Amino acid sequence: MRSPLRSTETVTNTPSLKRSKNVTRKTVLITGCSKGGIGSALAFAFHCHGCRVFATARDLQKVQHLKKAEIDVLELDVLDEESCRVAAEWVREATGGTLNVLVNNSGVGYVMPLLDSDIAEVRRVYETNVLGIILAVQAFAPLLIAAASQSGSEGGGMIINIGSIAGICPVPWASAYNASKAAVNSLTDTLRIEMEPLRVKVILAVTGLVKTHFLQNLRTTPCLPEASVYSPAKTIIDPWMTGKKADDAALDVEIYAEKFVRNVLRKRPKARYWSAVNSTSVWAVERILGGGTVWVCCMFLLIRKRYTG
Repeated sequence: MRSPLRSTETVTNTPSLKRSKNVTRKTVLITGCSKGGIGSALAFAFHCHGCRVFATARDLQKVQHLKKAEIDVLELDVLDEESCRVAAEWVREATGGTLNVLVNNSGVGYVMPLLDSDIAEVRRVYETNVLGIILAVQAFAPLLIAAASQSGSEGGGMIINIGSIAGICPVPWASAYNASKAAVNSLTDTLRIEMEPLRVKVILAVTGLVKTHFLQNLRTTPCLPEASVYSPAKTIIDPWMTGKKADDAALDVEIYAEKFVRNVLRKRPKARYWSAVNSTSVWAVERILGGGTVWVCCMFLLIRKRYTG
């Protein structure tokens, strides 16, 4: 594990966000900060609001743009217990033993019907999206608890897990990913109860469509296998799986990040924060209509319409 890198180079990649005049010295660690993703945008946004940010990635080459902005970068693999331990120890020494905010953003996607899913890929999705959060929380919990116990600490301790509307709305052809995000939702709600006695807040960011490199970062371009039972509808399903139309309607990642950070820095942040395109619609169906069967009916009608034209 290499030490975090700092730089005094001229900032050339910072988004068009003005640095907050009301500088708080919250410390924030974000997992999964590769360029073009939500983590990277959040690192810039927290930095612009005066926080000390620890931006992490498995490959430090993917966070050089953050290093140029004088943001601390750390090598961290959320699936490696030793990597998590070393990163937590470095943050402990850098901050004097506390961490105000842990943002669990690391995640991977997989788009494929359940019947055609590769079990190795399914396992990778679950391990990264769910187990990765557990390992990160276990590693940094002592620092978060220490921050919460200090009366003068800026905002105490807080854990934020990046969830998705996919964990609530059953989007077809992405069963493994949807299930992993549903697990994140449940994990977060349970963790909120468990951390309450320790005065550590736990927030679930239910995220809708955001313009990132998420689809580009998939290992392969999503498409139905030739032998799939769904192959007669391949010309209809493949465009759905690639998410091209959804990406066109997505929210700009910088706007998402700014709203996200504003919620975190509020005196009383929302425990379930819904943000980005379609998140409000999903919230309404869940809260007003009860979700469940309603979602199944909606998706069935939508797919039926696509199949029949």
